[in-house]
Amino acid sequence: MIELTRGHIKLNIEKPQQGYIGSRFDRTGKVIQLWWNDVPFCTSELFNSYSDQQGKGFFNEFGIDQPIGYDKVKPGEFFPKIGVGMLRKEDNKEYDFFNNYECLPFEFFADVDDENVKFKCTNSFDQFAFVLEKTIKLTNNGFVIEYQLENRGKETFNTSEYVHNFLSPGKRMLSAEHQLIVGEDIDDRKFSRGLNPNDCLSYSGNKIYWKNTPVSDFFFEKISEPKEEGFNWKLIDKRLNVSISETVDFMPAKINLWGRAHVVSPELFKTISLQPGETDCWQRVFEINQVESETD
Repeated sequence: MIELTRGHIKLNIEKPQQGYIGSRFDRTGKVIQLWWNDVPFCTSELFNSYSDQQGKGFFNEFGIDQPIGYDKVKPGEFFPKIGVGMLRKEDNKEYDFFNNYECLPFEFFADVDDENVKFKCTNSFDQFAFVLEKTIKLTNNGFVIEYQLENRGKETFNTSEYVHNFLSPGKRMLSAEHQLIVGEDIDDRKFSRGLNPNDCLSYSGNKIYWKNTPVSDFFFEKISEPKEEGFNWKLIDKRLNVSISETVDFMPAKINLWGRAHVVSPELFKTISLQPGETDCWQRVFEINQVESETD
């Protein structure tokens, strides 16, 4: 386990071959818990349960819909999943991120000091070779993830990246004491209604409210148009009088929202398109702030 500390901020990070070893989430920087003044902000996919196949904390993923090379290989052959390893294609069906594919893990390197950790993942697969570097840095109020992805292969690759935020400030159930602010005003003619069990969610402008605790999964795709600048989501906990937000330096392709009774995950998707020899760099800033006791 890697632990970074700065003031009242503490971050727990699993090493690449420690903890989660599934074929879905990127193993370079599996942030499993963020602490603020001894208050935990993260949980796991299942309530009070965690296995080496479950998401937790701030787990990011490349290619949830289109991992590079999947359409180029035949069943039985391997394709690269960025940040994970070479996965064996099982059949001619579409890629399924829920499936746990046979995996030959990539080689990973980590350089750690008290407030920063730098991960490197390399893949020498001829057509789709790449180098991924990710640096996680603590700030006074949270942390920053800096990405650098280089295409060293022979073909262009098009994919995506997002962080699956398993958020639960104070590890409490979702309730009317929580509020989520997202990009632009929510227009129900534009987003996919998805799932809203027991009518648990309502919204006004760019604010989402929990009327009651969800009885099962809720999910909305493209729930709001992203903003070009500034934060694109902020979760407010009225009991703790704190907020956590994410700011990115790119225009997100979309904002998705998923959650259960004990967890909520707003997700900002980045589109990646790299010609051979090209490099893309981006960052995500997660910040915790105290808020007034009454929030509209």
